[in-house]
Amino acid sequence: MLFAAALTLAGAVQYALSHSPNIAKQTAVVSQMEASYVKARSQTFPGVVGQLQNQMSKSANYGGQFSIIGGTQASVFSQNTASLGTSYTFDGGLSQYLSLSARQQYEQAQADLRNMREQVTNNVADGYFALASKDEDVRLDEGDLRYQEALVAVAKAKERAGVAAGVDVLSAQAAEEKSRYTLTSARADSQNAAESLAQTIGAPLDTGFDVPSHVAHPALPSQPLDELIAIAQAHRPDIASAQDGVEIAQTNRRSADTDLFPQVQASASFGNQFSPTQASQEAAFGLPPPGRAGYWDIGVNTTVSLPFVDWGARRANHRNLDEQITAAQANLNAARAQAEIDVRQSYRAAQTALAQLTSAQEETGYASEAARVAKLQYAHGLITLIDVQQRQQAALSAQVDLYNARVAYVNAIVKLRVALGLQTPEQAVADL
Repeated sequence: MLFAAALTLAGAVQYALSHSPNIAKQTAVVSQMEASYVKARSQTFPGVVGQLQNQMSKSANYGGQFSIIGGTQASVFSQNTASLGTSYTFDGGLSQYLSLSARQQYEQAQADLRNMREQVTNNVADGYFALASKDEDVRLDEGDLRYQEALVAVAKAKERAGVAAGVDVLSAQAAEEKSRYTLTSARADSQNAAESLAQTIGAPLDTGFDVPSHVAHPALPSQPLDELIAIAQAHRPDIASAQDGVEIAQTNRRSADTDLFPQVQASASFGNQFSPTQASQEAAFGLPPPGRAGYWDIGVNTTVSLPFVDWGARRANHRNLDEQITAAQANLNAARAQAEIDVRQSYRAAQTALAQLTSAQEETGYASEAARVAKLQYAHGLITLIDVQQRQQAALSAQVDLYNARVAYVNAIVKLRVALGLQTPEQAVADL
């Protein structure tokens, strides 16, 4: 697939959500659970069935039911029936419990799909900001190479003027080659990061990404940490899925003894039944013609079964279902604990990166100015080449620290938004 433009973070997330095989598989699971729920729910209501029936038979030399009075069975018999009926079976509440369990499984599948989409968003954000860091390394290394090339030119000029030894030129050239080596490696790392991100979202490996040189700076949430944790506990899809798991286990436990309740089958129908053959036979015996009135039928059958001896099967089933509830509750507690630690760590990471930004900005400004001044001082013979190179390395390190702090902050904001469960994956990265 060819893209008209390079993908932004929002575009990469949207592409990943629409092309992830795991999401497609889970979407199919959701559809399957929905169909199972609708089918189970339909079993809790009485069905209505309309029926049209025609019976025909032929016979030869057969006395039949009229032989006792000297009559013969007609060689051709036909009968037409039209009816509308309903039936309902109360199975001790089992159908209701199965319907409830199917609905809970459907809701759990939906929550799992939401959780999977959020995990994809986190993975794409990690890959995108890793690419942003690699691209920034390339930009910084390109600037460092230009700086080292300028130092080589200065060293050669000083050597020609006789104010610097040839070793300065050699040292400057060595630093230039090291910078060029570092730049080549950084470009390869950037390409690798881009291909990894493309693989993560399921796009061709040559897909381009629009990574801005200036990373967005969204605001930190204004709510206190305890309130953010409470929001996550109420809206996280993994917690909702775990809660559904507890409810499913509890529903299965309640349905374990429905066979001890009365089993009631009720049916009702009405319609019309007419046999042209029988009518002609009755007319032959001088009987009045049959009426065309319809018929109705109602029936109820109740059964109570009491298993006095089951050799421990029921007790073992109860024990198993109780253990399932315990396991589901433990999973729910673990999901709640994970939500809390996700919010705490993402919030702390954002606060830390935000605090580091101001210091990193000041450090970068001072270090870059010191490197610029050092180059001028070396050109005028005031300091050595080693001093210049040290200050340049300090400036380069400060710029890396500044960009990494910006990336760490925005990445922590994305993870915090996802951890809260309030926004869709698309909304979580829309302003980034």
